[in-house]
Amino acid sequence: MNNTAKLKKIDELLSGLPTFRCKDGCFDCCGPVKLSRLEYLRCISVSGRTAEEVRKQMQNNLKQGIYNCPLLDTETKRCSVYEVRPAICRLFGVVKGELLCPHGYAPESSELLSDEQSREVLRRVEELGK
Repeated sequence: MNNTAKLKKIDELLSGLPTFRCKDGCFDCCGPVKLSRLEYLRCISVSGRTAEEVRKQMQNNLKQGIYNCPLLDTETKRCSVYEVRPAICRLFGVVKGELLCPHGYAPESSELLSDEQSREVLRRVEELGK
């Protein structure tokens, strides 16, 4: 399966996740995250920046004690790649347990995923995204 087909499968998988509106101006969940190779390549492509630019920004941020995602727009405080954000970013706030929003924003409780379900989503995305 080529990368385009793999990304399509990832998108299909992620399209079934519950969604909700975040607190305006909040970026508490926007830290450095683990993502698959294909998610990374797509995020870099959509960001309009080079991988080297993103890597340097992350290194500079870490040196300054800043743990925000390097793809977070520093002016608007919004995700610069929101439409293609990685699986872990889409799971934040929709999983019972450790991934709940600290501000209480979430989809209906009946839509929340279990930790087991979220781990399965991440496993499948990682496998497809190699």
